[in-house]
This record gives sequence, structure tokens and C-alpha cells, in this order.
Amino acid sequence: MGLLRPLLLDNVPSIQQSAALALGRLANYSDDLAEAVVANDILRQLVYSLADQNRFYKKAAAFVLRAVAKHSAELALAVVDSGALDALVTCLEEFDPGVKESAAWALGHIARHNGQLSNAVVEAGAVPLLVLCV
Repeated sequence: MGLLRPLLLDNVPSIQQSAALALGRLANYSDDLAEAVVANDILRQLVYSLADQNRFYKKAAAFVLRAVAKHSAELALAVVDSGALDALVTCLEEFDPGVKESAAWALGHIARHNGQLSNAVVEAGAVPLLVLCV
């Protein structure tokens, strides 16, 4: 994780996207690796840079958020605490359908764990935009 984190700040967009995709695949694999993503404070870095990046990076970053959130309610809460809900809702407004799909998957994996997380997704304003995606 320590080697991938600086690559998220690289000047070349394709390197940033590849690093995010690698983090997502690692986090998707196991709980321990997802916890390592949270422990290395990678989520805040992803969320912070999400607004300024191209559609490929946004899709990869939403995949990382989904991969971390899918394992447990605690990890999903860490995703919410990183400020990801607002960024994911903004991604639902993107023109690219791949970005919308990745954001919708991430929001779904956050909301599925318990009522508190579901309510957080609803309060972030995701429901009307999700309906428009259908």
C-alpha cells in the first residue's frame, strides 16, 4: 500500500488510474487489505482528488470505495467518514455511464450494511440521482 499511495499523486493520469485500480483489486480481495487501505489514509486522498480527475480515474476511485465498503459496516463507515458520499453523488451527475455505474455500485455497497449507513446515503441526496440512472 505504501508504494501505491504516492502513485495516486503522479503527474501522469494513466499512472494515477492504474494505481487506483490496483488498490481496488487489492481491497476487493480481502478484509485485511481493505483495512490496510483505510489505515494508510488512502480513502481521503482518493476522495479529495476525485473532483479534478478524468472519467477513467473517477471510475477506478469509485471501484476502490466500493471494494473497501463491501466487506463490513465498519469499513463502509470509514468510507462515509472520508467524505466519499458527496463525491459519489457528484459522480452520479457525470455524463459518462461507466462513472455513474461505479458510483451507484459503491453507494449500494455502503447502504446495504445497516439502516444508519442507508440513511446516510439517502441524506446525501443519492436517491433522486439513482432513479434518473434507471
